[in-house]
Formats: sequence, structure tokens, C-alpha cells
Amino acid sequence: MRTRRRIAAFALATALAGAGFVGVSSVSASAAPTALSCGNKQFFTGSGGHAGASIRCTNGPFVADVTCYKPGYGRYHHYGNRVESGGTSTVWCDLNATAENVVGLAS
Repeated sequence: MRTRRRIAAFALATALAGAGFVGVSSVSASAAPTALSCGNKQFFTGSGGHAGASIRCTNGPFVADVTCYKPGYGRYHHYGNRVESGGTSTVWCDLNATAENVVGLAS
């Protein structure tokens, strides 16, 4: 008798957990993502000569994505620190490179 109760309790718990996951996934799937709102772009040069940039965004966590250009190498991207909505993410290019543009990417 004890074994049957344990099996029944396990089955009930599993069914409830499964129903909860289905509910969560349907809510997540129906929610439309909110676009980031970014501004306050700044470009600067660090003490070692590295070009850097920062950006501030709202409406979700994000990272800065800077487009760098280095003669003889070309264009490439570096990514800054992940911050919460309202924060500022800072990113640096390699030495002897320039920072051409910076945008915020949802993360």
C-alpha cells in the first residue's frame, strides 16, 4: 500500500510540474520582446592609447558592440560588459585601432 501511495504522489507531482512548465513556456512564447532604447554614445582614448566607446541603454540587459578598424587588419567587433537596463557598457578596441561605431545588443 505504501508503494502505491508513493507512486501516485510521484505521478501527481510529475504531472503538476509538467503542467507548470507548459504554462511558463506558453507565456514566454507569447510575450513580445521589447526593443532596446540606446543613446549617450561616447568615444574616448585610454591612457595606453586604446580607442574605446560606451553606450547607455534601457528596456533590458545589454552589451556594447563596437566596430573597430585597424590598418592592415580591417574591421572587427569587440563586446563590452553586460549591464542591466539603465547602465552603461564600456568596450575597448585593440591598440592602434579606431572605434568607428558603437551599438547596444540585448543580452
